[in-house]
Amino acid sequence: MLDPERFLKETYPFDRLPEEEIKRISSNLLVRYYSKGETIFTEGSPPLEFLYVIRKGAVVLKRDRQNVDYLHEGDSFGYISLLGNTTSSSTAVATEDTILFMIPKPIFLRLVKDYEDLRNFYTNKLVNRIRKEKTTIRIGFERLANLPVRKIKLSPPLFVEGEESLSEVILKMVREGLTFAFVRDGDAVGIITERDIIRKVLAEGHDPKQRKAKDIASFPLIEIDADALLFDALLLMAKHNIRRLAVRDRGKIVGVLEDRDIISYESKNLLFLIKDIGRAKSIEDLAYIYSLVFQVAVEYITEGADPELVGRYISEINDKIMQRVVFLTIKEMGAEPPTAFGILVLGSEGRKEQSLKTDQDNALIYEDRPMLDISAKKYFEEFSGRYTKNLLKIGFPPCPGGVMLSNPVWRKSLEEWIKQVDMWIENPKGQHTLNVSIFFDFRGVFGSQSLVEELREHVLKKVSDNPVFLAFLASQAARFRVPLGFFRGFVVEKSGEHKGEFDIKAGGVLPIVQGVRVLALEHKIRLTNTFERIRELSSEGVISERFSRDLEDAYKFLMGLRLRFQAQEIIKGKEPTNYINPQALSRAERSVLKDVFGIVEELQNLLRHRYQLRYFM
Repeated sequence: MLDPERFLKETYPFDRLPEEEIKRISSNLLVRYYSKGETIFTEGSPPLEFLYVIRKGAVVLKRDRQNVDYLHEGDSFGYISLLGNTTSSSTAVATEDTILFMIPKPIFLRLVKDYEDLRNFYTNKLVNRIRKEKTTIRIGFERLANLPVRKIKLSPPLFVEGEESLSEVILKMVREGLTFAFVRDGDAVGIITERDIIRKVLAEGHDPKQRKAKDIASFPLIEIDADALLFDALLLMAKHNIRRLAVRDRGKIVGVLEDRDIISYESKNLLFLIKDIGRAKSIEDLAYIYSLVFQVAVEYITEGADPELVGRYISEINDKIMQRVVFLTIKEMGAEPPTAFGILVLGSEGRKEQSLKTDQDNALIYEDRPMLDISAKKYFEEFSGRYTKNLLKIGFPPCPGGVMLSNPVWRKSLEEWIKQVDMWIENPKGQHTLNVSIFFDFRGVFGSQSLVEELREHVLKKVSDNPVFLAFLASQAARFRVPLGFFRGFVVEKSGEHKGEFDIKAGGVLPIVQGVRVLALEHKIRLTNTFERIRELSSEGVISERFSRDLEDAYKFLMGLRLRFQAQEIIKGKEPTNYINPQALSRAERSVLKDVFGIVEELQNLLRHRYQLRYFM
């Protein structure tokens, strides 16, 4: 009835395997039943021994008690632990009665080594395991997987003799700043690590002066050639349950490859990028750097990077570029600003939730001046025109609605901004509504933060004291219609350029952004990022912990789909949009998307009830 052979033939990526391989897998896999609510494995468990494939049912993966992934029939999990040979990074729980096919680790490792389709599929996901603590961006692993080991900066080798005492070895390791040493014992070479010393000597109460290096070293040394691919090195680490490999070049040990060296390689590339921005001497330099940043962002997205982190990555780099543009623009003018000022970024940039379809949404605030002193107004008029043109040259397209500091509507003194905000709040209609939705996520990217925070303080007080305006904002979020029909089918465009597609921004992203924003403004939450706002709302008891997790998961899923489809359009040479085709999604993704839209509707119902929107709708 379960027929694993037929099932694997119809399930990606196993459907790419030769028939004889599928037969071999089918005859060696195990079948296990889990009842609803039963735990399959827990976060921090010893390295897993199986790849789990869902034959029937559903599984949720949790990390730090947060839901991080929902899996359905045909999905697989456990590969992170298998490929990285690490403890399990999450807890897996059956959310309904579930049947799992369990493929033994040796078979799985052989398959990813021998078959490129499986290797590409699973190594793209392995990047979850190789991160910095609180990592800011996932590593472009497919690129690294095909990189020769010699391209990675290696730790230098330290050799000691097997007859040396451990106390002498420890002293040498400390002097060199290393956590390991190679041990020579005749013709044999082994390795001794900091962990070996702690576990085999200190923990057992032995005196390091009385123990020889060869007594606790591991023989033989596990080695790899400098011309081997990084992917082969990682498989070797996984196979032997180690974190270091000796690297030989023309027969000589030239260094040590550690898993942290892989992290260092990619992170230094990003650091160099940021340093290049700071050193840029012209707008042309910045334009070149920005084109590289955009390419990297597309690569990260196609590799399945966390959409929250991608948004932050794009925004952080954009911030650095804008800061450098300010410096170059002032230098270009040949005159310093006559007073303190600040550059504000608005909308998704202000929230650090950038997509690949972006334009200039910015504003300028400057210190109040005496009424007859027009020097600041004149200076910032010229500055703003030059600044906007420079961003255009770099690759930031103009805002179709003119929300740019070159537009005098978006360039004011603090006092003028306060009056403007008061007018928007007291007269919420037409263009004022659009302006509010863009402006109220503002964030200072350059200059006087005191001006920015004084304006924010006024906005929060004015809005939180105005229940009618809050209800108006809530009504805007509740008006969006999720693209689901009465029978839970997707509602798509019937004709035109986007036939068969729907707008995921209007149908899912904006209702969450605007709904969360109004709750945050009511409670004077200063944060602008939607994820951070959701967490703070939960912390303050405005929404339940359960609903907070659901909202985060829903928003992350929507952002991920949006970024993925935009990246695909860019790769095809098309202009990215906010439209997606539900038929291009897997069955599991379509199922999750429907659940996500249900969470959006739950938020909208909360807003209708909380703000009594029957009077506004």
